Amino acid sequence: MSDNPKSPQLFADNTVRACLLFICFVLGVYSLHATQNLLAPFALAIFIWLIIDAFAQWIDGLSPKVPYWLALTIALLVVFMGLVGVVVVVADTGRSIMTDSGKYAARINEIFGSVNSFLSKSEWVSRNVDLSSEGISERFDVAGTVQRIIAGLISSVSGVLSNFFLIATYVAFLFVAQNGFRKRVDDLWPDINERARATKVMDRIRVSVEKYVGVQTLMSLIQTILSYIVMVLFGLDNALFWAMVIFILNFIPIVGGILAVVFPVLFAVVQFETFTKVGGLAGGLFLVQFIINNTLQPKMMGDSMNMSSLVVILALAMWTALWGGVGAFLSAPLTVIMMIILAQFASTRWISILLSADGKPDMDENEKLASEAKPAM
Repeated sequence: MSDNPKSPQLFADNTVRACLLFICFVLGVYSLHATQNLLAPFALAIFIWLIIDAFAQWIDGLSPKVPYWLALTIALLVVFMGLVGVVVVVADTGRSIMTDSGKYAARINEIFGSVNSFLSKSEWVSRNVDLSSEGISERFDVAGTVQRIIAGLISSVSGVLSNFFLIATYVAFLFVAQNGFRKRVDDLWPDINERARATKVMDRIRVSVEKYVGVQTLMSLIQTILSYIVMVLFGLDNALFWAMVIFILNFIPIVGGILAVVFPVLFAVVQFETFTKVGGLAGGLFLVQFIINNTLQPKMMGDSMNMSSLVVILALAMWTALWGGVGAFLSAPLTVIMMIILAQFASTRWISILLSADGKPDMDENEKLASEAKPAM
């Protein structure tokens, strides 16, 4: 067997390239985390801009007599009224919880008493563990935990409100600048072939994100309405607030659907006097989640995400660690954008292939069907 003199050099080049890619990845992740206060609001603004623009285009397509500016005005009014509704619901829920706080505190003490009476039957437990409500509160630092949760919620709400005007400004300027996007593409890529390729990539990204946003919004709306009906039938307090929470959480992949059931059920444990109603409410909410997530959503979502469940959960963990709640909310579309962009470069295409579910990260559904079609014999 003859030796190939180029092999050592080729191996060295591949090693250097891999090291450079790893260094670039680490620097990129660090930069995303270090600039989260700047980039996260802008990314959320782009997401909101796409939602409003897609909604406006849908209204515009309903009738040729409706101009785009009117459709955009209607879409903006709907989004604004939605935000006002969220503020009203949150304020009303806070007032309701403050009013009924004594009832909820009594129910928590009752739960502690039930746990105490159940576990005190064990002689070892009753001798070595303080099962009184004061003892349990001290052992698990219930008061401190509640204070930390409330402080975290207040901090999150304050953060959103402090960035609201910044995000709104970004959205406004995106709408002002969108008419010039096509000209900028022409200026950036004077070559016709390169311009066509860049346009195709941007259209692929936009279609994927818009389809994800549209399907998730529709599925979350259906899920929210059905969950709201279940909560009202069981008599859960502040059902409208929990419906709003369910709608928002459903945009977070995998984990959001679980939390959308857990949070109302935990509140039901404090409100209801019997666990039969709690179990019935949990079963109803879980049934709604199961039906939507396993029937309607897969059929409507199709292959727009093109990511396996493992990649989705890893992306959720990474973006949440980088950008917190905004990262969790945008983890799926951000990963799809990254996957499509990485597929355009030979040195990073392998990463994109690993991220994709079918090994074809930069093909739309029509291209995949064409590539799979076999010539007639």
